[in-house]
This record gives sequence, structure tokens and C-alpha cells, in this order.
Amino acid sequence: MSQSANEALIAFVRALARRQARIDIELEAQRHSDPGILQPEAQPLDQAPASSRPFQVRGDRLLTLREVMSLTSLGSSTIYRRMKTGKFPKPKRLSEACVRWRESEIEKWMCELPTTGGVSK
Repeated sequence: MSQSANEALIAFVRALARRQARIDIELEAQRHSDPGILQPEAQPLDQAPASSRPFQVRGDRLLTLREVMSLTSLGSSTIYRRMKTGKFPKPKRLSEACVRWRESEIEKWMCELPTTGGVSK
């Protein structure tokens, strides 16, 4: 490949990455403002042709360790120690060096945590 072709390819990939980042930000904002509905529907899905149906995102994202730590307020050592004892959801292996946790499993784990009782005097 020539240098100009490489530069054009790099520019294209960067533009694509910027576009994807904007889409991710918009979807995240919509997800927080009204979970479950990401885009308003112009007409019922059964009446719309498949090619014009709005993009739907499943509610179950795959989270990195950093995201899990942020969501649970636990450190990585605590997460791995609890995984070892079976008290924390185990991640899914995506490749040899990549694991991710299902957001639904983390949320379920957090909902099942015992609550502390009222303060007694």
C-alpha cells in the first residue's frame, strides 16, 4: 500500500471511531434517561419494514473489570477473592486475554446483597 492510501485508511478509521463514540454517548444518555426505550418508534414494529426498524440494544452489556469495580465499589482483589469463594459472578471468557462480566449478573448480585437493619439504640 502506498503512503497516501495508508493515510486515507487511517483517516477513515479515526472518523469511524469518532462517529461510534458519539453514538455510544447518545445511547448511554438515552439509557439513563429512560431505560428500556432507546429510540421513539414512528410506527408499530409489525407495520414497519425490517430495514427501517429502529436499532434496539439489549439490556445486558458486557462489563470490563474497571466498570465492575466502579459499579460495585469493590477493588479487583476483593472481586477475585469473592469469585474464588463463589460469592461473586464469574466473568465470561471472550478470548485468551479478555474476560467480561454480564451486567445483569452483577446487578442481580447487588440486589441479592443483604441489607443492614435499622440502627438500634
